[in-house]
Amino acid sequence: MSARFDTSLYILLDVLAVHNVGIDHDSIIVRDGAGRLTFVKEKIAKPDAVVKDLREALGAYAAPMPIVGGSLALRLKQDARLRQALVEHNGTVLKFLYADRRIVGADWMLAPQASPTGAKRLVFSSLKGGVGRSTALAVLAADLSRRGKRVLAIDLDIEAPGIGFMLLPTGNGDDDPDLRPDFGAIDYLVENGLNGIDDYDLDKFIGVSPFADGSIDVVPAIGRVTDENPASMIAKLSRALVEDSTPLGPKGLAQQVREMVDRFSSAKDYDVVLIDARAGMAEVSAAALLGLGAEILFFGTDQPQTFRGYRYILSHLVETAGFSQSDAIEDWREKITFVQSKASPSAIARGQFKERLYSMCAELIYESESLNPQGMVEFGAFNPAPDAIGPGVPHDAIYVDHHPAYEAFDPLSDRATLDADVYRGPFGPFVERCWAILDLESDALVDGD
Repeated sequence: MSARFDTSLYILLDVLAVHNVGIDHDSIIVRDGAGRLTFVKEKIAKPDAVVKDLREALGAYAAPMPIVGGSLALRLKQDARLRQALVEHNGTVLKFLYADRRIVGADWMLAPQASPTGAKRLVFSSLKGGVGRSTALAVLAADLSRRGKRVLAIDLDIEAPGIGFMLLPTGNGDDDPDLRPDFGAIDYLVENGLNGIDDYDLDKFIGVSPFADGSIDVVPAIGRVTDENPASMIAKLSRALVEDSTPLGPKGLAQQVREMVDRFSSAKDYDVVLIDARAGMAEVSAAALLGLGAEILFFGTDQPQTFRGYRYILSHLVETAGFSQSDAIEDWREKITFVQSKASPSAIARGQFKERLYSMCAELIYESESLNPQGMVEFGAFNPAPDAIGPGVPHDAIYVDHHPAYEAFDPLSDRATLDADVYRGPFGPFVERCWAILDLESDALVDGD
């Protein structure tokens, strides 16, 4: 059988082993935008023979130059996009430098960013829509505001906008004003790359929600102008998701989103920034999950496809970010919290969800015990016990009850759904854990306390 994407790297390693080409920390493997492989090392004995066998074994997965050596290899080693890779193959762990040249999806190669100074950030993420992610954000925003916190909500689900429609009334006359801003996140990403956005224009992207006693500012995905010109929506979207050209070179989507969120977050003295991420594994999802230094909530129902999707993302993060952390960077694993949405009323069923999460985390992101050379047990640096609970313990999932009042959540039509005495039933445990994750103390009592 000819080489395929999943086998090509191991075929390359086998060919190199046959030719006794050593693979060490000075070796580089490059996968180009089409998936083809190149091996880079300054000195390689009999390179022509290696090239011949690589082309024969890899077929279409051999790059036009499958071997690069000499001075070009030294120059490639200076590429800032290189990262350390650890691959176990044939019973041996190989360590080398790796570059993944992607035409799309490059932002998924970023390491998770450290937490910024200023307002706490919480990203709401899911692998599919319809799991109550945006509803939970709206409920938490209302609760935070009601209890004295200044909240900014940003809708980065720009391909399926939601938060703006939930929290900002469109208005029906003088007694019911239109509270939407002129523009939204899509407009910012389009316009900033061409003309820039002046600080005094930022207010044109922020609406103020009436659904709490305090303050909820909202940056919707789209604003009033796009609603008045609906034919422009798709055209804007195609341009919002591309790199910006700058005098210093191209600026990827993750960097654009990070700079946008930084600007809006610092525009006022916010306590919390809540970010609704795009569902799935699109490029804009990577920008929210990796580029903002935020705490992450992964929403999902108790279904096999939910855990399959979790495995894809966690496995990628392990490969890309690894577990090695400097003193200046937090451990990304401690910033993950899973949320079981539409949860069963049965505590036993919810416990089984956590057990499956623990098994997955233990396999993928927890560090197991090992024996040192003296035969003593050494515990992994990050290995929460099965019964560990609270923030920083990924498998200790929060849950949101399945509740008919929130099946078709529309606070514009039914404002009672954002009343504390209504949402505290299905969302009570979720809300309280979010307060703990954000390390906040309430400045006021919730209605009914």
